[in-house]
This record gives sequence, C-alpha cells and structure tokens, in this order.
Amino acid sequence: MTFCHGPINKVRKEGHQQTGKGNLDRLFRFAMTSKRIDLQGETMKVAFKSLIAAAAFITAGAASAATVTVTLGNTVYKGHTLSGSEVLTFGADANSWLDVLKASVTANGASTVVTTKDSDGYYGSVAMSAPLASLNVDGVTDDLQSAAGTGGITVTAPVLRAISSGGTVTITDLNVDLNTKTVYATVIGANGVGTAVNVAMWTLDTVLGPTNIALPSNGSGQFNLTVQGMHLTANGHTLVTSALGLGSLGKAATAAISDFGSIAMTLSSAAVPPQAACSVSFKTTSLNTSTPLFNTEVTVANNGSNAATGWAVNWTYGKPTLLVNVKNAKLSNKSLKSYTAQPVATNATVAAGGSTSFSFRGYAGGTIPAVSDLSATLGGQACAVSGQ
Repeated sequence: MTFCHGPINKVRKEGHQQTGKGNLDRLFRFAMTSKRIDLQGETMKVAFKSLIAAAAFITAGAASAATVTVTLGNTVYKGHTLSGSEVLTFGADANSWLDVLKASVTANGASTVVTTKDSDGYYGSVAMSAPLASLNVDGVTDDLQSAAGTGGITVTAPVLRAISSGGTVTITDLNVDLNTKTVYATVIGANGVGTAVNVAMWTLDTVLGPTNIALPSNGSGQFNLTVQGMHLTANGHTLVTSALGLGSLGKAATAAISDFGSIAMTLSSAAVPPQAACSVSFKTTSLNTSTPLFNTEVTVANNGSNAATGWAVNWTYGKPTLLVNVKNAKLSNKSLKSYTAQPVATNATVAAGGSTSFSFRGYAGGTIPAVSDLSATLGGQACAVSGQ
C-alpha cells in the first residue's frame, strides 16, 4: 500500500501506533483543523480519502481467527450442541511391551478399557474409550484445533527381577492438539512421580479425516478423525519408566516401542431449535458537536438458559466511515460502509444470562452517518437488535 507525503504521513504514523486515546484525538483534530483542509473543497476530499487509507492499514488483519472453547453437551456452538468420544488403541509394540512387563490395564475415571488375550495369555488388543469433554475450534473457519477427553488408562506392573520393582502409571484426560501434532495428558504415577498436568506425552505422525467441523444449517452431522503414529516424548518416557519402577529390561522394552498406537475421535452434532434468546443493543453518541466524531458501544446479551459460543453483529453506514480504537471485537468491512463485528478469544462464549460488549470510535466527513441493516446472531441464532 502506498501513502502520500505530508499530512498523510502523520495519519499513517499516529494511526499505526495506536498508543491510546490521545493519539486518536490528535489524528482527528489534525484532520479537522489543518489550514490546508477546506470542508467544502477538494483538499477535504483528499484528506478524508487519506483517512480511509489509514483506516484500512490500521485494521488490516482484523478478520483473523479467534479460538473458541466448546464444552460438549453444554455450549451451543453455531446453533448446535456437540457430543463425542475418543478411542485410544494400543499398537502391536505397546501390546508386546505390556507382555514383557506382565502388566495389567484398567480404566480410569469416565473411561472404559477392553482387552483381548490369546490362548497363551499374550495381549491381542487394548482399547480405552472415553468421552470427549471440550474442543478448541477456529470460530471463523470451523477448523478443529484440539480435542480433550476425560478419563484414561492405568497400567500396573508387578515386581519382576530386572524388569520392574513394581509400580503404576495412569495416563488420563488426553488432549489431542492437531496444530502441533502432540497428545497432552495428565500423568499420575507411583514411585514419587505424583501428578503431572498437561504433559506432552506423545508426538503424532499422521492426521486422517476432515479437521473442519462446519455444521449443517439444520439437522445433525457426524465427523470421524484418527491420529496415528504415536511416539513417546522424552518426558513421557521418563514419567512412565519412573512410575512403573522399571529396571534395565523394562526400560529397554519401553524404548523399543516405535509406535504406541492411534486415537480415533467421533464427533456428533445436533441442531438446537431456534429461539429468541438473545438481544443486541447498538448505541451511538457524539463526542463533540462541532465535529463528526462519535463513539459506539454494542452489547450482546444471552437471555437463554445455556451458554452460547460465536456471535456476529452486522450494520451498514450511509457513507464511508472510518472506525478505529476498536475494543473487544474484530471488525471487517466492505468499502468502509458495511461492517461485521466478531468476537475476540476472550468473549466468544457468552454465559447464560450474561452479556459482552465492544466499542469503537468513528469518523465520517460532514455529519454522523445513519446506521441501517442492523442484524446479529449468537450461537448461530438470530437476535433482536435495537439501535440509536
């Protein structure tokens, strides 16, 4: 983007810094009081166009993604409630590791564990199933970023010479991070290990299946995703071997696990019937009667009985209008007339009976512009909108 010299350099510098209310006031005062500006002439048009260019520069990237946390079974996300489960399946190497340790496996928390053994007592399969508890989702693109479950698996090793002095390790509350291809977990262990939270337990090789959970406008949907090629991290290896009290042969068997297995996740959605359970107020006040400066505060209220995630507020000005000093929202626009506000990470979810607000400062040549085409949604449902 190319900027002109002179007054515009000042606009660009002050607008880009955005160090606070003082800079914005100086920017607008400069635009309105410069001797070069004739409110009725071409110079004013040039200055206003320059302000428009500066605004585009200031607000570049305003439509970037905001991560929202969706609590399954509770939060309404874009008009849907979600539920799901994860299944950790041990690979052949992990099953052989259990055989060497003569270990037993049991469920922890909300999970269930199913095992099979052959006629000689060797493990044929080990699978741990647990409900998914929450998701992190890109609220703009619907790309799944991580999925966290509740419950896990406990491995108990008996005392065997050179293999184990005896111990237990519980790996629970798995959180699959698709961005970093890492599985985090809470590890609870014997032999002084204690409880370690948010441990990077395994790295992943492959993600199979769609990672976008764009939901149907109505009805239900289902998504299946699998991660494969699970490798113990150095920290994960240390915690497991310590908790199980492994000796030289037990440690060697742990180090020989090239692939711990896979985690399959299933996510289901169910549309929530539309309800008029939200409202949005759009209030604009003049900052100075001698100039067309104004401040707008918008409040999004959740009048429903469930928390709702994801909101958007849309409006249109009668003429190009510069908006700066935006707080608690991300703005995008078309020709500086049609605007859309979306949440930032900290206010994407509105609690039942709660509300969130955002604000901005505006400028337009001449008079404060009229607002039309007000509309809003919360959790994918249309809201009643009032404006002044």
